[in-house]
Amino acid sequence: MGILTPGMLLGWELVAGLFALVRWSGQRPGWSTSLIFATLALGVAIAGQFTQLTRLFTGTPIPDWQTSWRLAWRYKWRWLVVELWVAILALPLGSWGLSSRILVRLPLAASWVNFVSLHRRPVVLVAAVIYLLLVGYLLLWGPRHFRRLTPQLKRPGTVGQMAGGLLVCGLLTFGWWLVSEGLVWVNAQAGRYASTQVAVSGLTVSLAGVLLLFAVTSILGALTVVWSWCGQPNLSAIIDSSRGHRRWWSIIGGVACLGLGGVIVQQTLTQQPQFAPTALISHRGVDHAWGVQNTIAALRHVSSEHPTYVEMDLHETKDHQWVVLHDENLRVLAARNVTPHQLTLRQLERLTVHENGQSTSLAGWPAYLRAAERLHQPLMVELKTTPRDSAGMTRRFARQYGQRLIRDHDVVHSLDYRVVAQLRQRVPRLQVGYILPFNWIAPQSVPADFYSFQQISASQQFILAAHQMGVPAYIWTPDSRAKMTRMWALGADGQITNELRRLRAVTRQSPQRQGWAVLQNFIYSY
Repeated sequence: MGILTPGMLLGWELVAGLFALVRWSGQRPGWSTSLIFATLALGVAIAGQFTQLTRLFTGTPIPDWQTSWRLAWRYKWRWLVVELWVAILALPLGSWGLSSRILVRLPLAASWVNFVSLHRRPVVLVAAVIYLLLVGYLLLWGPRHFRRLTPQLKRPGTVGQMAGGLLVCGLLTFGWWLVSEGLVWVNAQAGRYASTQVAVSGLTVSLAGVLLLFAVTSILGALTVVWSWCGQPNLSAIIDSSRGHRRWWSIIGGVACLGLGGVIVQQTLTQQPQFAPTALISHRGVDHAWGVQNTIAALRHVSSEHPTYVEMDLHETKDHQWVVLHDENLRVLAARNVTPHQLTLRQLERLTVHENGQSTSLAGWPAYLRAAERLHQPLMVELKTTPRDSAGMTRRFARQYGQRLIRDHDVVHSLDYRVVAQLRQRVPRLQVGYILPFNWIAPQSVPADFYSFQQISASQQFILAAHQMGVPAYIWTPDSRAKMTRMWALGADGQITNELRRLRAVTRQSPQRQGWAVLQNFIYSY
């Protein structure tokens, strides 16, 4: 009974309240006195609560807080290391609602960020293997190390006990997710059929319910893990010892926690930006699989829908020009196992590409740009790089096309930050953005004129960080109505999509009736 034993409930209320305070004060990027204080206090509270819990599970019927604080202070450096490791390992799992608030404050050298972006597949594979090994070892064999933090622990849990405890945690989390997604469905129906007032009230209650249920699930999960670490002792004696104890401080703590929970709900309902005006950007110049990507025929078709930008891709050719192409190899589109670096622009323009049951010629960049100018269609140019690019490729592109792109109100972005930095230096008036395949560092580490954030891990904190720098935040590539609505609810300045008409229809809906998207974003943040 790690909740009802005297003193334990108040400890959990303190931890939950500090988590809420950190989330509330960390909404906007940057550091504040309240955020620093809440973070330090949270670390101390966790160390004290888990020490208290371990003493409870190892035979102390009603452990006193003075002894627990003294033990936590004695092993403070070990606790600091353990909490830092847990915080790092919890980042991919949401960190109890704090992941994006931590990552958006993570400074890193631009060269490191660029290395990860350009080598993302091997980096992710290696990181995933290391992560799984560390998590598996620490969770299954954790009691050996946990014992050093709590010397009173004589019989640490076995691997089997830990595995069983983790299974229970997984089932608890799955149950929370099922209930939460059920509430998303209810809110979607309310937005469709109920009055606006009922829909907003339902969203408020749902947010509070999801938050409360998450807190209970997290506490039960923590209890299960620590109980398993301690060898899953018999708890009957502990249950008897808790009867009849007055809990006025626990009641006060509970009221304070409910108040902080209400603040989190209110912040979620009123946070800005939310449902902001959205730029409609056609990904690779297509809409709903009409035409062959990155071709002039597709450009002509999609320009009739008047997107804000048509996003397209450029690769350097053998004769140091550029072809409009996304893939580094033509095997898929042209059934030719060649790369743009092996052929001249004229040779590439003679190739026929096939997609979506349609065929047309591969487009050279000069011809594509002229077509866009005739159509008065602004472009979002992705300048792709490979190890085989010629020296000075970015410099030549800036010299040949920089002023022309400015005149046409076009913008450029790239996955290679070296391209972004060089273009911004050589053509200061050209809008140059950086594409982030992962949202994992402070945008200030890689200054740009706009950001193209990947949608899977997009959050309002990264959008706010871009806005603090005075630049737009675009999202790529949401294609379903649900994802588009969620990104709209986050307040993205634009969406790069393969479904342009669908996106236009989504952004014409009433924001007051899309509360389910706010709720789902809230759930995903945890």
